[in-house]
Amino acid sequence: MSAIKNSKDRKIYLDILRIIAILLVIYNHTSEKGYFLYAFDAPLVLRIIYIMAGALVAVAVPIFFMISGTLLIPKEESIGDLYKKRVLRMVIVLVLFSVLQYAYQVVFDGVDLSVRYFLVHTITETIIPQYWYLYTYLAYLICLPLLRKMALNMKDKEYKYLFGAFLIMEGAIAAIVFLLNVGDMTSFLAVPFFNRVIVYPLLGYYMDNKVPEEKYNSKGVLKWIGLMIIVLVFVVAMTLYRDLPYEEFTTWDKGLFTTGFTLILDAGVFYIMKFLFKGRTVKKGLATFITAVGSTVFGIYLIENIIRDRTIFIYDFISGVLGKFIGAWLWCLIVLIIGAVIIYIVKLIPGVKKLL
Repeated sequence: MSAIKNSKDRKIYLDILRIIAILLVIYNHTSEKGYFLYAFDAPLVLRIIYIMAGALVAVAVPIFFMISGTLLIPKEESIGDLYKKRVLRMVIVLVLFSVLQYAYQVVFDGVDLSVRYFLVHTITETIIPQYWYLYTYLAYLICLPLLRKMALNMKDKEYKYLFGAFLIMEGAIAAIVFLLNVGDMTSFLAVPFFNRVIVYPLLGYYMDNKVPEEKYNSKGVLKWIGLMIIVLVFVVAMTLYRDLPYEEFTTWDKGLFTTGFTLILDAGVFYIMKFLFKGRTVKKGLATFITAVGSTVFGIYLIENIIRDRTIFIYDFISGVLGKFIGAWLWCLIVLIIGAVIIYIVKLIPGVKKLL
């Protein structure tokens, strides 16, 4: 969700991916109002639709890492510049918006005002669950100098080996172990390269910088759509088979059976968006609008929970007329629009634009 400065050569499909991803992030946070609907009794057809929506939502954060990988890995900058321009900025954002979120909790949620509470939750946890991404993104930035060396020196077959091994270890084997009901795979076999701060930035860099432009064609789109459908069918079948009760949901385990196969969904979405918009002229007004909204995405992420909280009445009204599922999506779109307007205005304040 990192903000990238506007430029004449800004890739419009990356902004579109940003907008899609933030909409999915907002939907992911709707809980039982939308995202968790697959956990409750409903006709099978509807449950399948809800599960598929949840599976597609899982592409959101990896997409952000892919975008960051394609934009930041090729950059030439010293470690000093990396820390001055990127790491320090992210730390400042984390602190400032953690203060904002804490102040909101004190005023509206009755949380006690305590410096110790704030420090403990900011250092050992997160002030709100959604801010886990900021910490993970900081970890990615710290790894970036080494990741650049790795990415620029890897051959095509080594990229394919990495992604293939990830799909086998985090996808196929994870599914087999679950189906055999033997428990979780031993943690001793954890592969560091399969961490999201490694594999997804490399995937984005590879697809945008290593895959030849001519490889993006209608035949490829059909192939990726086919692969994505297979993954969605797999997620639906495994989620229904798992049938985790809503009472056992946690912050991180929401009952959806997602594995490393999500990589296929992410690669497919990235491929399709690049195919649709690479080298194509978008009307100036539309391009300006897309770029403007895309530039607000990081800021929207930072405050979308507050906007959701203050606009719950919109969801209540729409869902009462159109049902929870459609109501949740329309509510998320409204939250996105309100957030974009707020962040666009806030970024006009001197100095704020560099942070957001």
